[in-house]
Amino acid sequence: MRTLTRWAAAVVTGAVVAVSAAVCGSAAAVGEGGREEARGRRFEVRMHNASGCRLVRTDYGLTAGKFVKRPSATLGKGQDGGFTARSRAGSLRGVAGSVEYTAKNCDASWRNGHATRLTFGVPYSGMNSFSTDGGGAFGTRLSGGSGPRAVLSWRVGR
Repeated sequence: MRTLTRWAAAVVTGAVVAVSAAVCGSAAAVGEGGREEARGRRFEVRMHNASGCRLVRTDYGLTAGKFVKRPSATLGKGQDGGFTARSRAGSLRGVAGSVEYTAKNCDASWRNGHATRLTFGVPYSGMNSFSTDGGGAFGTRLSGGSGPRAVLSWRVGR
């Protein structure tokens, strides 16, 4: 009977050690960056140019966060583009900034030189915010963009 008790205790102890090792190994595999990425904010913009113009990026920047993929430098007529940004490790500020494109070689020449701008904020806590301005020459439409991993569609049209 005593041998059976010792054997059961050894099995239970071995199982606890195996589970502990597995949990510690998983935590080490995730690492500091994995936990930070899970807590951080991420913002992706998918842009479509339906303006009838070639759009050239003339200004962009972040007041919080950092770019993972910078905004497309140019978008031809009918072309898609975009960018991705995320919060900095350890920051409680989230992601915020803006991007601006200026029109060139437009089908309707009066649109040449007009700009369209997107301003965005994906805070650490609270509501995401987005605004866009077509500069009087373009219709713009935004859709999506909720949550800490926001994906926003930005359409620039005529």
